[in-house]
Amino acid sequence: MNNIETLINRTMLGTGDSDQHLLSLFTIALSSRGKVFIELGVRDGNTSIPLMEAAKLTGGILYSVDINPNPIPDCLCAHWKYYQLDAIRFLETWENYHIDSPDIVFVDDWHSYVHVKKELEILDRIISPSTIVLLHDLMYGNSQPVYHTDLTLTTGQWAEGGPYRAVAELNPQFWEFSTLPWNHGLTILRKKYSNRYTPR
Repeated sequence: MNNIETLINRTMLGTGDSDQHLLSLFTIALSSRGKVFIELGVRDGNTSIPLMEAAKLTGGILYSVDINPNPIPDCLCAHWKYYQLDAIRFLETWENYHIDSPDIVFVDDWHSYVHVKKELEILDRIISPSTIVLLHDLMYGNSQPVYHTDLTLTTGQWAEGGPYRAVAELNPQFWEFSTLPWNHGLTILRKKYSNRYTPR
Protein backbone atom coordinates (compact mmCIF):
# COMPACT_ATOMS: atom_id res chain seq x y z
CA MET A 1 0.00 0.00 0.00
CA ASN A 2 1.44 3.38 -0.96
CA ASN A 3 1.35 6.48 1.21
CA ILE A 4 -1.67 7.99 -0.59
CA GLU A 5 -3.72 4.82 -0.04
CA THR A 6 -2.62 4.86 3.60
CA LEU A 7 -3.81 8.48 3.94
CA ILE A 8 -7.20 7.57 2.49
CA ASN A 9 -7.59 4.58 4.81
CA ARG A 10 -6.53 6.54 7.89
CA THR A 11 -8.88 9.40 6.96
CA MET A 12 -11.78 6.96 6.63
CA LEU A 13 -10.99 4.55 9.46
CA GLY A 14 -8.42 6.15 11.77
CA THR A 15 -9.25 6.99 15.37
CA GLY A 16 -6.48 9.50 16.06
CA ASP A 17 -7.33 13.10 16.94
CA SER A 18 -6.28 14.39 13.51
CA ASP A 19 -6.76 11.32 11.30
CA GLN A 20 -9.92 12.62 9.60
CA HIS A 21 -7.93 15.64 8.40
CA LEU A 22 -4.99 13.79 6.81
CA LEU A 23 -6.42 13.69 3.30
CA SER A 24 -7.57 17.32 3.62
CA LEU A 25 -4.04 18.38 4.57
CA PHE A 26 -2.66 16.52 1.56
CA THR A 27 -5.18 17.79 -0.98
CA ILE A 28 -5.11 21.42 0.20
CA ALA A 29 -1.30 21.47 0.09
CA LEU A 30 -1.22 19.68 -3.27
CA SER A 31 -3.87 21.88 -4.89
CA SER A 32 -2.00 25.00 -3.79
CA ARG A 33 0.81 23.85 -6.09
CA GLY A 34 3.01 25.41 -3.45
CA LYS A 35 6.71 25.01 -2.92
CA VAL A 36 6.97 26.13 0.72
CA PHE A 37 5.02 24.41 3.51
CA ILE A 38 5.40 24.95 7.27
CA GLU A 39 4.19 22.61 10.02
CA LEU A 40 4.24 23.98 13.57
CA GLY A 41 3.90 21.05 15.96
CA VAL A 42 4.79 17.53 14.85
CA ARG A 43 4.17 15.23 17.81
CA ASP A 44 4.22 11.69 16.33
CA GLY A 45 4.59 12.82 12.71
CA ASN A 46 1.12 11.77 11.49
CA THR A 47 0.37 15.17 9.98
CA SER A 48 3.88 15.47 8.55
CA ILE A 49 3.28 12.60 6.12
CA PRO A 50 0.46 14.17 4.04
CA LEU A 51 2.28 17.51 3.86
CA MET A 52 5.52 15.77 2.95
CA GLU A 53 3.79 13.75 0.22
CA ALA A 54 2.33 16.95 -1.24
CA ALA A 55 5.76 18.60 -1.13
CA LYS A 56 7.26 15.67 -3.04
CA LEU A 57 4.65 16.02 -5.80
CA THR A 58 4.98 19.80 -6.12
CA GLY A 59 8.77 19.79 -5.86
CA GLY A 60 8.53 21.81 -2.65
CA ILE A 61 9.86 21.60 0.89
CA LEU A 62 8.05 20.97 4.16
CA TYR A 63 9.63 22.74 7.15
CA SER A 64 8.47 20.88 10.28
CA VAL A 65 9.11 22.48 13.67
CA ASP A 66 8.76 21.04 17.16
CA ILE A 67 10.57 21.52 20.46
CA ASN A 68 10.86 17.73 20.74
CA PRO A 69 13.24 15.47 18.76
CA ASN A 70 12.33 14.30 15.25
CA PRO A 71 9.71 11.54 15.57
CA ILE A 72 10.58 10.12 12.12
CA PRO A 73 14.36 9.67 12.45
CA ASP A 74 14.73 7.39 9.42
CA CYS A 75 13.17 9.84 6.97
CA LEU A 76 15.74 11.03 4.47
CA CYS A 77 13.19 12.85 2.33
CA ALA A 78 14.74 15.55 0.17
CA HIS A 79 11.51 17.50 0.50
CA TRP A 80 11.46 17.64 4.31
CA LYS A 81 13.45 19.65 6.84
CA TYR A 82 12.98 19.15 10.58
CA TYR A 83 13.88 21.78 13.16
CA GLN A 84 13.92 21.03 16.87
CA LEU A 85 13.02 24.54 17.88
CA ASP A 86 10.33 26.63 19.50
CA ALA A 87 7.75 27.53 16.83
CA ILE A 88 7.71 31.24 17.67
CA ARG A 89 11.51 31.42 17.47
CA PHE A 90 11.36 29.67 14.09
CA LEU A 91 8.77 32.11 12.73
CA GLU A 92 10.68 35.13 14.05
CA THR A 93 13.72 34.02 12.06
CA TRP A 94 11.87 32.79 8.96
CA GLU A 95 14.07 34.82 6.61
CA ASN A 96 17.01 32.66 7.75
CA TYR A 97 15.28 29.61 6.26
CA HIS A 98 13.46 31.00 3.25
CA ILE A 99 12.86 34.38 1.65
CA ASP A 100 9.48 33.58 0.11
CA SER A 101 6.11 33.62 1.81
CA PRO A 102 4.95 30.11 2.69
CA ASP A 103 2.15 28.62 0.62
CA ILE A 104 0.70 26.48 3.43
CA VAL A 105 1.14 26.81 7.21
CA PHE A 106 -0.25 24.13 9.54
CA VAL A 107 -0.50 25.23 13.18
CA ASP A 108 -0.91 22.45 15.77
CA ASP A 109 1.65 23.02 18.51
CA TRP A 110 1.01 24.63 21.92
CA HIS A 111 -2.63 25.71 21.96
CA SER A 112 -2.81 28.48 24.56
CA TYR A 113 -4.38 31.76 23.48
CA VAL A 114 -1.20 33.78 24.09
CA HIS A 115 0.96 31.36 22.11
CA VAL A 116 -1.34 31.08 19.07
CA LYS A 117 -2.00 34.82 19.10
CA LYS A 118 1.77 35.45 18.92
CA GLU A 119 2.14 32.96 16.07
CA LEU A 120 -0.63 34.69 14.11
CA GLU A 121 0.94 38.11 14.70
CA ILE A 122 4.25 36.88 13.27
CA LEU A 123 2.55 35.05 10.41
CA ASP A 124 0.81 38.28 9.44
CA ARG A 125 4.24 39.67 8.56
CA ILE A 126 5.48 36.70 6.50
CA ILE A 127 2.42 35.38 4.66
CA SER A 128 0.58 36.74 1.65
CA PRO A 129 -3.12 36.61 0.73
CA SER A 130 -2.39 33.45 -1.28
CA THR A 131 -1.08 31.65 1.82
CA ILE A 132 -3.47 29.21 3.48
CA VAL A 133 -3.09 28.82 7.26
CA LEU A 134 -4.59 25.62 8.67
CA LEU A 135 -5.17 25.35 12.41
CA HIS A 136 -6.19 22.24 14.32
CA ASP A 137 -8.22 22.09 17.55
CA LEU A 138 -10.49 25.14 17.52
CA MET A 139 -13.16 22.57 18.46
CA TYR A 140 -11.05 20.64 20.95
CA GLY A 141 -12.53 18.34 23.56
CA ASN A 142 -15.01 16.96 21.02
CA SER A 143 -17.06 20.18 21.06
CA GLN A 144 -17.59 20.06 17.29
CA PRO A 145 -19.52 21.46 15.49
CA VAL A 146 -19.31 24.31 18.04
CA TYR A 147 -16.11 26.30 18.61
CA HIS A 148 -14.67 25.72 22.05
CA THR A 149 -13.31 28.47 24.23
CA ASP A 150 -12.92 28.21 27.98
CA LEU A 151 -11.88 31.45 29.61
CA THR A 152 -11.80 29.83 33.06
CA LEU A 153 -8.54 28.01 32.27
CA THR A 154 -5.61 30.22 33.25
CA THR A 155 -2.69 27.82 32.75
CA GLY A 156 -1.68 24.97 30.48
CA GLN A 157 -2.30 23.92 26.91
CA TRP A 158 -5.75 25.51 26.51
CA ALA A 159 -5.26 28.61 28.69
CA GLU A 160 -7.33 31.78 28.27
CA GLY A 161 -9.59 30.56 25.48
CA GLY A 162 -7.18 28.47 23.45
CA PRO A 163 -6.68 28.76 19.70
CA TYR A 164 -10.29 29.67 18.94
CA ARG A 165 -10.02 32.94 20.88
CA ALA A 166 -6.83 33.88 19.01
CA VAL A 167 -8.53 33.33 15.63
CA ALA A 168 -11.87 34.85 16.66
CA GLU A 169 -10.16 38.10 17.64
CA LEU A 170 -8.66 38.62 14.18
CA ASN A 171 -10.08 41.62 12.36
CA PRO A 172 -12.56 40.33 9.73
CA GLN A 173 -11.64 43.28 7.52
CA PHE A 174 -8.26 41.63 7.01
CA TRP A 175 -8.90 37.92 7.71
CA GLU A 176 -11.44 35.22 6.84
CA PHE A 177 -11.83 31.70 8.20
CA SER A 178 -14.03 28.64 8.18
CA THR A 179 -13.75 25.28 9.94
CA LEU A 180 -14.26 21.66 8.95
CA PRO A 181 -16.32 20.63 12.01
CA TRP A 182 -15.00 17.17 12.81
CA ASN A 183 -12.03 15.59 14.60
CA HIS A 184 -11.54 18.70 16.79
CA GLY A 185 -11.91 20.98 13.77
CA LEU A 186 -9.58 21.99 10.97
CA THR A 187 -9.76 25.73 10.44
CA ILE A 188 -8.87 27.27 7.09
CA LEU A 189 -7.62 30.83 7.60
CA ARG A 190 -6.62 33.37 4.96
CA LYS A 191 -5.34 36.92 5.19
CA LYS A 192 -7.44 38.92 2.72
CA TYR A 193 -4.95 41.76 2.86
CA SER A 194 -3.12 43.87 5.40
CA ASN A 195 -2.79 47.62 5.19
CA ARG A 196 0.37 47.26 7.24
CA TYR A 197 2.25 44.48 5.46
CA THR A 198 0.56 43.76 2.13
CA PRO A 199 -0.40 46.30 -0.51
CA ARG A 200 -3.99 45.94 -1.74
